[in-house]
Amino acid sequence: MLFRSLVYSLLATLLSGCLLTAAERPEDDLKPLVDTNPWQARGKMLVSSENERQTLRFIWSHLSEEQDRIELSDSLGLRSIILIRDSDEYYQENTQGHLILLSANTLEEPLAAVLSSLPSDISRLMTGAKSADNRVTSEVVSWSTSAQFATPEVLRVHFGDYGLKIMINQWDIGSSE
Repeated sequence: MLFRSLVYSLLATLLSGCLLTAAERPEDDLKPLVDTNPWQARGKMLVSSENERQTLRFIWSHLSEEQDRIELSDSLGLRSIILIRDSDEYYQENTQGHLILLSANTLEEPLAAVLSSLPSDISRLMTGAKSADNRVTSEVVSWSTSAQFATPEVLRVHFGDYGLKIMINQWDIGSSE
């Protein structure tokens, strides 16, 4: 009985240590995904601050180095928003397809505060690259592989008072929509 509990506690310790270790990018002949490649990622993200946590589903389309289209919805898919990033500005796409420049009072909290402090190179972070801003930390927890590219499957990003845990379940590389 003592032996069994010792084995279980040792196994639990080893597994928890594996969960906390950042994964290395696969070293095979896989290329890193760069800003010049169009891609689309689908998944979920947990947005957290000291006071709040919110889970969102997303479809992130990276169109070019300067432009992204992000569809966000709540976990049930009842409320959604489409954001367009053009250079360093964000726009909301309304139901008629018109773009409205976002201001601090346009969106509900916590999304408004997160968006106002979001790193300008967030699309680079989605590919597993490091931020140019030293106040932003990112870590790829696990990698997935496609035919040519190593892509993040789970990553964590911390900036300001916010943290994102991004879980990507589908990558379409070379496809922006």
